[in-house]
Amino acid sequence: MKERRSLWPLALAIILNAAILFALFWTFHVQLPPSSGNHPMQAQLSSGMPPAAMPAPVPTPAPVPQPAPKPVPKPVPKPIPQPTPKPVTPPPPSAARIAAEKAAAAKAAEAKAAQIAAAREAREKHAEELAARQKAEREAKAQAAAAKAAQEKAAQQAAAKAAAEKAAAEKAAQEKRAAEQAAAARAAELKKQLAAQAAAAARAKAQQQRMAEAKAQLQAEANMAAARAQQASENQRLIALFGQKIRTQVFNAWNTNFAAALTCVVEMHLSPEGQIIGQPQIVHSSGNPQFDRAVIQAVEQAAPFSPPIGLSYSLYKDVDLKFKAEDLNHG
Repeated sequence: MKERRSLWPLALAIILNAAILFALFWTFHVQLPPSSGNHPMQAQLSSGMPPAAMPAPVPTPAPVPQPAPKPVPKPVPKPIPQPTPKPVTPPPPSAARIAAEKAAAAKAAEAKAAQIAAAREAREKHAEELAARQKAEREAKAQAAAAKAAQEKAAQQAAAKAAAEKAAAEKAAQEKRAAEQAAAARAAELKKQLAAQAAAAARAKAQQQRMAEAKAQLQAEANMAAARAQQASENQRLIALFGQKIRTQVFNAWNTNFAAALTCVVEMHLSPEGQIIGQPQIVHSSGNPQFDRAVIQAVEQAAPFSPPIGLSYSLYKDVDLKFKAEDLNHG
């Protein structure tokens, strides 16, 4: 507690010096009349305040480690009253100085009025120039706006015209495409109909051709059958004539008589010239060996037999003939 009380004089001295410095600073900055100076005031203030004694520094003993005491609230120091400076009354000005000051004030007022008039004239001139410039700018803007409006109107008209022309061109193109599509559709339909007609005609022609071919084939087959039948009939006739010719030649070579009821069948193989190949054979006997041998002997004596004209060799190379004693006997 003793150490804290010894610091109070130092604090009071610092506060006092700060107050003196503030008073000096304020005194230097106060506006005074020209006749009065600041030196008497400064001398008076300086002489009226005694110098503050600076306390001697107290040596601080080495701290002794002690338990930390509880904090004690610090007492609030009372404010120190400030000394009030005495008012200084300036001396009254002289008449010459007053007249000079009035003349200076009048001259300053005239100069101020001239400056005000010049400034007003300059402002009016500037206002006129500004108004003229603004008017010119407005006129230029109006002309530019009119030109822009004219250009926009021309551009709109050109755009409208171009749009109308484009619409007309698109409509014409659409109509042309529609006409082309319709023509193409009609052509395709006509082509389809022609193709169908051609296909039908081709089918009918093919059917007629098939029918004609079938008819021709049938006719050919009929003709062939008729020809074969006619040839077979002719062959049978020629074979019958050839057999009859052989029987006639055998009858001419026959020189004996047998019972009329005897009958035998002789098989013979002939060459293309009508000669007998090998020996004739009895394929169906009469039951009378003598009649059978007499028939074979008469056949051998009657050979060769002239080939029938118009008869294929395959039809007469093998001949089976039936001989009856009734036909061979001479009476």
